[in-house]
Amino acid sequence: MENKESQYKYVLAELKSFYEKYNNKQYRLSLNSKYTSIVSLLKNHVSGLFFVGFYEVVEVVDLEGNKTGEKYLEIGAYQSTILATPRIAYGKGQCGQCWEEKKVQLVDDVKECKNYIACDDETQSEIVLPVFRGDEVIAVLDIDSDQKARFDQIDVEYLFPSSQSKTYNIEV
Repeated sequence: MENKESQYKYVLAELKSFYEKYNNKQYRLSLNSKYTSIVSLLKNHVSGLFFVGFYEVVEVVDLEGNKTGEKYLEIGAYQSTILATPRIAYGKGQCGQCWEEKKVQLVDDVKECKNYIACDDETQSEIVLPVFRGDEVIAVLDIDSDQKARFDQIDVEYLFPSSQSKTYNIEV
């Protein structure tokens, strides 16, 4: 089995090639298309990942279609064997906390985490990374593993630049 770094390097090379072909001066991919591509590559080519998905910051709309001024995280592109929690409030769970604090959340054992929203019984560890547009968090990348302490600084090094729209070029 390849090590983590070589798996991430493969994902980056594939994504770079994909973007050169489909996200160029002639055509621009939507943010959703970029999110979907990143999720697919990570889930299928980096070992030990149980859930990989983006939660996007969206504004609450009432039944008449009026914006309320409130915001929450809503599930976007993801891959897993489970149904994801559809909405997460600001500051709630590791995703909401990542949004609020604007920093990476790294959890070695979710069973020991007081601010954890359980979607399933299989997840053991989690990493959540903010995605910025300027200084504003527009989404978070949530990755879960069925292994305790699966995530470390190598994951942060390869994943966090993606959330900064530098390495994975997710900005539109």
